[in-house]
Amino acid sequence: MKYWPILTACIAYSGSVVAQQAFQACPTQAFIVQSPAKYPILYGVNLGTGSYATLSADMGIDNSLNGVGFSYQDNFLYGWDYQHQTLGKAGSDYQSLPLNIEKDSAAANAGNFYVGDVAINENTWYGYRRGKGLFKIELDNPNRLQMTQVSGSAAFATYSITDFAFHPNNGLLYAVSNGTTGTLLEIDPSSGQATELGVVLVSTQGKFTFGAQFFDPDGNLYVSNNGDGNIYRIHVEHDSPVGELFSYGPSSSTNDGARCALAEVPVGNNVDFGDAPDSYGTLIASNGARHQISEQLYLGSRIDNEADGYPHPLSDDDSRPDNDEDGIQMPTGLEIGEQAVMLVSAHGTGYLNAWFDWDQNGHFDSDEIAISGHSISNGTHTVNIEIPSWAKAGETWARFRLSSIANINPTGGVSDGEVEDYAVTLTETGVSINYYPSASSYTSIAYEDLYPDQGDFDMNDVVMHLRIAEYVKDGQVRRIGFEAELAAMGAAYHNGFAIQLPNITRDRVKESQVTLYQQGVRQTAQPLEADQTYAVLIFTDDLWQQVSTADECLYFRTEPGCGTQYRASWQMTVPFVTPIDQAEMPSFPYDPFIFATPNMDHGLAAKNIAGGHPGRKLEIHLKNKMPTDRFEQAYFGQRDDASSLSQGQTFQDHNGMSWAIEIPMTWQHPLENQRLDDAYRDFIHFAADESQTTATRWYLNPTLDYVFKD
Repeated sequence: MKYWPILTACIAYSGSVVAQQAFQACPTQAFIVQSPAKYPILYGVNLGTGSYATLSADMGIDNSLNGVGFSYQDNFLYGWDYQHQTLGKAGSDYQSLPLNIEKDSAAANAGNFYVGDVAINENTWYGYRRGKGLFKIELDNPNRLQMTQVSGSAAFATYSITDFAFHPNNGLLYAVSNGTTGTLLEIDPSSGQATELGVVLVSTQGKFTFGAQFFDPDGNLYVSNNGDGNIYRIHVEHDSPVGELFSYGPSSSTNDGARCALAEVPVGNNVDFGDAPDSYGTLIASNGARHQISEQLYLGSRIDNEADGYPHPLSDDDSRPDNDEDGIQMPTGLEIGEQAVMLVSAHGTGYLNAWFDWDQNGHFDSDEIAISGHSISNGTHTVNIEIPSWAKAGETWARFRLSSIANINPTGGVSDGEVEDYAVTLTETGVSINYYPSASSYTSIAYEDLYPDQGDFDMNDVVMHLRIAEYVKDGQVRRIGFEAELAAMGAAYHNGFAIQLPNITRDRVKESQVTLYQQGVRQTAQPLEADQTYAVLIFTDDLWQQVSTADECLYFRTEPGCGTQYRASWQMTVPFVTPIDQAEMPSFPYDPFIFATPNMDHGLAAKNIAGGHPGRKLEIHLKNKMPTDRFEQAYFGQRDDASSLSQGQTFQDHNGMSWAIEIPMTWQHPLENQRLDDAYRDFIHFAADESQTTATRWYLNPTLDYVFKD
């Protein structure tokens, strides 16, 4: 017989031998052991809906059973028995019997275990103690069970976890750590060394304690948070794994979990699903909204069950005469910016949550919850909702969920209640559009980019055509729209283009709903610039990326013979969180400006002042407009600039000449190296008059040989 060299403890138990019966097959439910009064209670949990039932209120011991795992090798449950300080074994009768084990010295000093699981590819229980290490007990020989420390594992025993689980295929352990953030750990059972795979969950309400963790055959790790019972799902093999709230299970201060990792996660035969398009989360594969059917709680007068979701247009409610989507009526219609009435019919008492896809992006986003945890009793009730002014007119979807849980997500499983999805139409009436300069014309903004040097003053380094639309109802602006075209670019330097909304603070813009199209293609980057007091909207940070020139042309539409009908174009829509009084809006054309492209050269003068490539530190605005927070104010007063903040004078020289001008029409800009005041002789009189009442139509009288012609 082989003897272990370091065996310091042997735990033996006397009494009658009890024959235990193994489980008939690999169970599909998840087991959760709780010890509210020290002695363990065993629950069976349907992961698909979070519903659970008590399997055993008395597991036969008088203290906790923890570190529980299911052995696929012999179909028994194993866990650490706190009463007897040894491994316990439970079969289909859910009674835990203590086992005789021998411990090496490290195991004898480890104390009790609350982290444990049974391997898939070997019949071995593994337990972990922080600061002590990883330990194992081979279960194949019940007459000689020996507990030993995994060599070297004590050095790695620094991670804070309350359970772990074996992956069904790769032989590794996985766990999500506790705290305000949950980090996914991959643990090598041969050494105990853990590798961090990234943060997968972030708490907004207290700390996570994941006392129960288990796998399914597809490599999904399920973790149950003790405090609220929420069950999250993580696919550990994704390149960037993230956790999603999967269902709402039982909560407890002491949770431990075990599951046969080779068993599928069943949905059940008595479940109600939604039927909106699957982008909203309808199929079980998409963690669709689903409810365990209960005769005590549902919407309307009927509820039916499905094996899975039937997303529109294949909804069973569209094809069957007994449509169960009958709990919600909307008698007033849904008009943007107004209040709407919902008539809610409920059987039983619970909480109503509802979401509307206001922006029609195919998802129920966090800012699209219209009803939150509203208490509903048996009968019909009136519930009012506010339709935001930033919503989009047209056809979209709404989801209503009734359950005994106050606050739930638009997806995931719930143990009772019903989900009903509705196709709805949003309308907008009484909205007028104020265009600048008109619905069919553009204003032109022209820039000289050598600031703070006056340069050649041909004012064609950037020429932008701009049209603005304000959408107004009852004297309030709900959103604004921009159309911009690049008309000319006679600059060798690289510049970006943006618009500031003076006196409109950044937080008044509905950031998530700002849309930008460039050459007709929706851009994914957020145009609303971060860390600004007022709203700053970036169209592009490099105009040269949007155009190319013919071989014989250095610039874009500023040299004779270098004409083209092509215009780089942008369309932007900017909704406000709440409508803004017209009197609060800045005057047209707001504040369009150019800036130096980050990490690109912009001349020695600009570099010397900024201390390097200027990037966003260098901005060029219309005369007497204020720069953004990112502008380096050391430029004021340098070289040809004569700005005086105390007098409200910015971006002008001693003669009142500026580096940016607005021309309220599509304009014939000067040719390359032709000064503006030569191409338009009246301009100098206009610029010299502070009141700007002299030669106000200077832009209508060009010197034809000095201006660009297509």
